[in-house]
Amino acid sequence: MSSAHNQINYIELPANNLGSTKRFYSDLFDWKFTDYGPEYSAFEGAGLAGGFIKLI
Repeated sequence: MSSAHNQINYIELPANNLGSTKRFYSDLFDWKFTDYGPEYSAFEGAGLAGGFIKLI
């Protein structure tokens, strides 16, 4: 039986400051980011797709 459907394939995480969050993960893990407006940034290079959403 395949367990591919039981895996997380995208995760969204909250962030107080998108700029600082992106710098941290970029510097530490070399993640790349794509901004989708001022309140969301998707990341790649983490072995898992996801993004950070700005907390209001």
